[in-house]
Amino acid sequence: MEQEKVIYTKEELARRVKVPAIVEQDLKRIISDRLEQCGLYFRVFSRIKTASSMAHKFELKEYGEERKLQDLVGVRVNLYFDDDVDICRNIMEHTFEAIEWSTSERSEEEFKPTKLNGVFRLPEYLKSEISPDTWDMYIDDTFEIQIKTMFFEGWHEIEHDMRYKGEELWRNYRGFSRYFNSILATLELCDKSMVTLFEDLGHALYKSGRWSDMIKSHFRLKLGEASLYPEVEQLLNEDAVNNDNLAKRIYKTSKTTLVEQLLRRSRKIPINVNTIISLLNESQFHDSRLSAIFKEKDVYNDGREESVAESRHYELKPLTRHAVFQMLTQIDGSRMKTDQPITSELIFERASEYIYRWIVQKYGDLFKDMPQEISAYHADVLAYHVTIKFDRRQRRMNMHVRHMDLEVGGRIWYSEANLETAKDGRVFLKVCNGYAEPENEHHIIQESNGMFFSYPGYYKSIVDSIGIFNGTECANRRRILREEQVPELQRALRDKQRVFPIVLIVSREAEDGMMDEEWLGQFRVSDFTRTVWRYAHVFTCYESVGVKILEDLGRELPSEMASLEETAPRLYIFYPDGDYDSYGPEDVINCSFGRHLEARGDARTYDIVRGGQAFYHKIVTDLRDWNVSADMWEGFKLELLTEIPG
Repeated sequence: MEQEKVIYTKEELARRVKVPAIVEQDLKRIISDRLEQCGLYFRVFSRIKTASSMAHKFELKEYGEERKLQDLVGVRVNLYFDDDVDICRNIMEHTFEAIEWSTSERSEEEFKPTKLNGVFRLPEYLKSEISPDTWDMYIDDTFEIQIKTMFFEGWHEIEHDMRYKGEELWRNYRGFSRYFNSILATLELCDKSMVTLFEDLGHALYKSGRWSDMIKSHFRLKLGEASLYPEVEQLLNEDAVNNDNLAKRIYKTSKTTLVEQLLRRSRKIPINVNTIISLLNESQFHDSRLSAIFKEKDVYNDGREESVAESRHYELKPLTRHAVFQMLTQIDGSRMKTDQPITSELIFERASEYIYRWIVQKYGDLFKDMPQEISAYHADVLAYHVTIKFDRRQRRMNMHVRHMDLEVGGRIWYSEANLETAKDGRVFLKVCNGYAEPENEHHIIQESNGMFFSYPGYYKSIVDSIGIFNGTECANRRRILREEQVPELQRALRDKQRVFPIVLIVSREAEDGMMDEEWLGQFRVSDFTRTVWRYAHVFTCYESVGVKILEDLGRELPSEMASLEETAPRLYIFYPDGDYDSYGPEDVINCSFGRHLEARGDARTYDIVRGGQAFYHKIVTDLRDWNVSADMWEGFKLELLTEIPG
């Protein structure tokens, strides 16, 4: 039966298919390590298929149960010598589980860039890093390796775009097409000629008795600078008079045979003229004279060249903490739904349950002995750490958890919380989410921590289900201030314990008596409130109420608002540190914002928006930047924390 064509949208693929960078990085590292072990000249490139690219491929081809997309992750190996292609293919087959190979066909009349494509099964530990939804979308648990020579690599993209996908360019212009063919034929000839050149050179060097140079030219591997042992050189010179001499046997040995011996070693060894002869002697020649020399010299360790890992110097630097969310607030129980009396004991118990349940869900699979019920606990597994101190009698809970970032080396994410009951019975929560990493002196321009802004799940649960008070009650709905409510807002504005910024939107009254908010454009107050309500208060009011609030605060009005006619419409942000921002219609109209859509590695995508939509993103970003930069509380000392915190 003919299968039905499946098409996924870019948005659906972006939402469901999540491939961490570690998958691409590990595949590239494994391949590079194997090729370095045998000394080939190569370059390795890799990519994770973007949502747009996948969506386009689903449109072009028919995928289903019988045929799935196979190149979610792609690795390209560029080789410098044509005869290394088959060697590389053999290495890949012995490194991964091969599914199939395909190659571009060559005919006598046509020349085109030649590539060898292999499809391999993803290692299980890397497959588990990819979002499970991926495998429900006709995407195979495979990755692709392309093997090409360096000569053809530069022209492959041109050929693909301007011949394979651009056939109309050549229609009725056979002369130009023939000319292009001749260029590709020249490149193919260059590939073959380069190998022939070094083979002929190697033979000439053999005839001249230049054994070290013969080995370099014949095998064409990356060799260390070690000189040929004098004893070996003397033996090769003396043996040269024989018909089947050792030097000739070395020259007659294929590169493939040598590479196989290098790959059979249990560890990477230095590749030089001495180790090459020793390996060939152990596997092919079995000459007792050579064996005696190499045993005496301990060839694989004597004068051994340091590997990159051994010679690399790692300067350990202290980790610097960066907050991505922080909070210091009272939990007031205003959103609790219960038949029980709302007491500080009940508030503390519910809040500690949310915190502990979040820890168990996040780290329980790593720490199998973690109790399901709230209790003090401490455990470390490599870069994963959980510390909890719980005192139900004193109604205190401290916790610190951290784990390594699977995509960014050297970065550790942490979350800290302090839940305690004051002497007057009020319950307070302190939260700090963040990451720590060594300072990188090479990165002069740092991304704002507001870009990583995120509060932990337990904080969301506490705010939504228990309720908090921060200068005033927290609310996720639009609030219109009436004149009788002004004193309450004034108290919140003057509250020295408040850490929520207060956003006040003052608008004029429309002819129908409603609030005229046309000046805000696409800035939707209700949507804005639902976005920021867990870390900022949002109030709206008519001009008369706004004027009273500003006058009673005793603040100087900005010069552009000297007359009451210019008081509204306007948006104010009152920060807890006493600072404030003021914006009018002209700020909304002229606002431009580079909205960050997605990021992969260093390649970022921005969508430039303007007007009310841009103003919305700007104000949200300002509130988040203030939160991560505010000095709310120190938290635990990450670099000193090894036991349960006090």
